[in-house]
Amino acid sequence: MSPTTEKPTYAYTLDNGLHVVVRQDHRTEAICASLFHKVGTDHERPDQRGLAYLAGGATFKDKALEKTIGAVANGWLDYHLSTYSLEAPRTGLQTVLQLLAGRMATPVLTQERLNKGLLRTRELELSEPYFTSDHWISPEFEQLIFPAAGKVYKFANIDHLERMTVADVLRWHEEGYAPNNSILVVAGDTTLEEIQPLVQRMFGGVPRFNGFTPIEQPASQPLGDERRLTQYLDTPRPRLQLAFNTPGLATVEDTRDLRALQVISALLTRGPQAWLPGKLSGGAQTLSSAISRFPGYRLKDDLFLISATLGEHTSASIDHVELEIKQLLETLKNQALDTDTLCYGRHQALAYLNDLDTLEMQASVIGNLLAIGQPWTLIDDEAQQIRSITAEDILRVANTYFTPERLSVAHILPRTP
Repeated sequence: MSPTTEKPTYAYTLDNGLHVVVRQDHRTEAICASLFHKVGTDHERPDQRGLAYLAGGATFKDKALEKTIGAVANGWLDYHLSTYSLEAPRTGLQTVLQLLAGRMATPVLTQERLNKGLLRTRELELSEPYFTSDHWISPEFEQLIFPAAGKVYKFANIDHLERMTVADVLRWHEEGYAPNNSILVVAGDTTLEEIQPLVQRMFGGVPRFNGFTPIEQPASQPLGDERRLTQYLDTPRPRLQLAFNTPGLATVEDTRDLRALQVISALLTRGPQAWLPGKLSGGAQTLSSAISRFPGYRLKDDLFLISATLGEHTSASIDHVELEIKQLLETLKNQALDTDTLCYGRHQALAYLNDLDTLEMQASVIGNLLAIGQPWTLIDDEAQQIRSITAEDILRVANTYFTPERLSVAHILPRTP
């Protein structure tokens, strides 16, 4: 993602359907390999909420071997993806690929092991409401933002867990983790010539699955007045969240809309001249933290999130902060940014890209782009698109997306003991 460093990138497909991308980045003697399966919580049937999480937990891992080669693992489950990533010194490349290929083999899953997974999933779902970060939204708030998607669970529907079987998990793995439903991205200090024979040997024999039919999820773009929610959760200070429904990269008609939202996000919350809290009447002490999260890789609807936590010494109320942030957004809708302010926003958006210029993030972005049907080349076009954003783009995008019918508001208040 760095605009100054060339990273030759190659894509090809094995006979069994596995899509492979190799991105050469020789700045450090390390590699990151990420395996993406295009199956997630959005593909669960209405009576199977929790199966994606259970299947991910049952999939092969060898923590001891990962530790031996100095690998750092990161796995995550998303709406439409199940992903596992290993970053290691380049000397561990072959072992990393071997470990990832093992995840595509049929899991060794006994009823006893499944029972333990069911018990743990149940405990997690029934645990006390949590809220630990500006970046995340509670299940209840997510359901308010995307009402057509139905009830949101942290991990699973408890009633559905009681009916899960070993056969259910194995069938999910056979279909969703098949090579023709998967993407392998390798980024780092390697070459296409080195990778190709290794990938063919370790992944080429995995059988493809024919007949996988993802569950179609309804689009959700609510109309009407803004939606509101008040929750009492584990936050040390009152927190305000404003979420605007937007398209994501998979559905937006013009990617410039999303690049403009990236510039707005940077203008609001990044750097010494960030509008939050800089332009609030209470000054710097008004907020202890403020983040904005722009749309990304959801297959259907996405959101632009502003999350602001009140400062310990502020006298401002959460209602007052909400009003002032809305007034700042109205400014973006009614008044074109001056040249200096626009340059600042673009500069901070580019700085954020550079902060993400790691092997793992390169692999993650490429895998996510391909999973939603977008070309991987968008990773290399992003910086130039941000540089090209104009004040007119900001005005247009703010008026398109920062509207009451797209807005959901959450007031997150500390729980009393």
